[in-house]
Amino acid sequence: MIGLLNSDYMKIRRDIKVIKDPYSGNEYAVVPPIVPDVAVIHAFKGARSGAVVTDSFRNDRLLATAAKKTIAVVEELVDEKDVVAGKFGVYVSAIHIDAVVHALNGAHPTSCRDRYGLDLKHLNEYMEASKTEKTFEAYLKKYVLEPKDHEEYMQIVNAGGIR
Repeated sequence: MIGLLNSDYMKIRRDIKVIKDPYSGNEYAVVPPIVPDVAVIHAFKGARSGAVVTDSFRNDRLLATAAKKTIAVVEELVDEKDVVAGKFGVYVSAIHIDAVVHALNGAHPTSCRDRYGLDLKHLNEYMEASKTEKTFEAYLKKYVLEPKDHEEYMQIVNAGGIR
């Protein structure tokens, strides 16, 4: 990353190193890899084997390959032969996925390309709730802790037709 060179950030992050490109001679800052313990990604479709198709415009494949364990939440559970990347999809091999969870509207309140958009009303509610500990605890209780499953959560947010 060129932008980090000669910045104060280089003084506080001792793990960032500077290397020289052997071809151009240019110097670049390099950072150590991020290795999450667990990643949760969202995919259009997936098979029980773990193979999934996720959005090519997101970093889900990179995240799945970097994490020690990956859970894929899929809109549609399909046979292995139907896990094929389409126009906006990218295939993620089952070797990178540890569990597949079928959850229709599983990306809510964010979007899923060609299926549903952002639930801006809910996202605004989340942002308002996150301003204080008390309001955020109430938000968590209502949307995370009290619903017994994803279906009940979807009923609470009235996402049958996604707002």
